[in-house]
Amino acid sequence: MSDKVLLCDLSLAPEIGLALVEPGRRPETPMRVQCPTRAVFDDAVRNFLGTRDTSGLVGAALSARGWEQNNELHLVGLDYRLDRDDIRVLAEVQRVNFVNNFVARALAVPGLRRDEKLQICGGDPIGDGAIVVLGPHHGLGLAGLVCDGFGGWMALHGEGGHSGLPVKTEREWRLVQAICEKNGHMSRESGISVAGLKDIWYALHAVAGEDAPALTPAQIIAAAKAGDPRAAEAIGTMTDWLADMAGDMALIMGALGGVYLTGALLDMIGEQFDAERFTQRYYDKGPRSDYVRQVPVFRTRACELELAGLATLYD
Repeated sequence: MSDKVLLCDLSLAPEIGLALVEPGRRPETPMRVQCPTRAVFDDAVRNFLGTRDTSGLVGAALSARGWEQNNELHLVGLDYRLDRDDIRVLAEVQRVNFVNNFVARALAVPGLRRDEKLQICGGDPIGDGAIVVLGPHHGLGLAGLVCDGFGGWMALHGEGGHSGLPVKTEREWRLVQAICEKNGHMSRESGISVAGLKDIWYALHAVAGEDAPALTPAQIIAAAKAGDPRAAEAIGTMTDWLADMAGDMALIMGALGGVYLTGALLDMIGEQFDAERFTQRYYDKGPRSDYVRQVPVFRTRACELELAGLATLYD
């Protein structure tokens, strides 16, 4: 009888993804369920487990955009929390792991196949070098990986998306001022996320003295694809700021294992991502530009990274 682990990702809450796998095995297509309330969540987990062979179930691992505090997983976008003891009772297991969704994504990176990552720039990765996983998602996710010295990896959760956003040009400064006037604050996440693309779109119109058309991020991207110069500038500005942060994190972490870009916004932008523009800004680190040129940057191309990373917790 093989051991099994229940995996549950809530990063797209209220939609959750459920999978049952052998420890360390990458899950296949998960079951997805809308769980707007705690009662619906509990029923979904019970129904999922009740229709599968759960003999040998050794634990449960959950990821979410929130954070853990006092054995509770705080969930962004939902009006309920998950308690570790409640999950033990619900899944009938003793071991329960709660992690941030970008920590889960980071844990999946060392297991990516060659065709599941695309190198943008930089040199060759060093096998046991630190890794940074960064991405404009619903927010701006950040996590690091450091080698544990025994062939495995330790993940570090960071809130760098809420750090201040440095600017390099007068136009960027004016955009930041416009976003600050709108939101009362400007962090990196305010310009490097799905919602941040809308804020840049707003700011570009504000500095021109115009009202911004009410477009969704997907509509802004479609407008750029259709040739709208302001929409293209919005994507380009986000690209510059993402490249700046990637270079900063490469220096802060000494990430000779690579910087990995991932997240919903990059998936939405797709082929409109300007790798040459990103590279130029990424390398712009003054006297440390030569160091950053050694650090490779990749885009992930794999699906269900959160669930894949959760599975490694039991490897």
